[in-house]
Parts: sequence; C-alpha cells; structure tokens
Amino acid sequence: MRARRNEVIQIFATGAGPLTQSVADGVPAPGLPPAQTVLAPRVFIGPEEAAVEFSGLAPGYVGLWQINARVPDVASITGQVPVVIVAP
Repeated sequence: MRARRNEVIQIFATGAGPLTQSVADGVPAPGLPPAQTVLAPRVFIGPEEAAVEFSGLAPGYVGLWQINARVPDVASITGQVPVVIVAP
C-alpha cells in the first residue's frame, strides 16, 4: 500500500521508552486512556519532518510501540523514500 501526502501512517516498533502510565510486563496495553510515551519521537519521511500525532503502546498488544505520523504535503516526497525515527 502506498501512503499519500497529508495522510496519517502508522509505524510499529519496540522500545518505546518511558510511558505516561505503568503497564505490567506481558499485559496488553490499555485502550482508554492509551499508554503514551513521555517524550515524542521525531519522524522523518524522506528529507521532511512529519508531525507525530500519537506515540505510545498499541492498545490490546503486548509491548508494541505505535507511532502515528502525518506524511508532509510537500513535492519532495515522491516514490519510495526512507522513514527514519529518532527516539529521544
């Protein structure tokens, strides 16, 4: 699937770091309120920085970090481009 400019994409990873609430090991992440990261990562799509709209544990999953980022609406993003996450 191809992401379009100004669309929100979901990125999944591990190693989210400190969270706004404690979640026990091996327990699925809560949904409401979600366990968010204390510090937001920076996401770069191609040469542009994307706005991070959510960073935290994916609700219902164990230890899965979810980052929702909006693809910048700029002409330099076309075709396949790298996505880089910089965790604080």
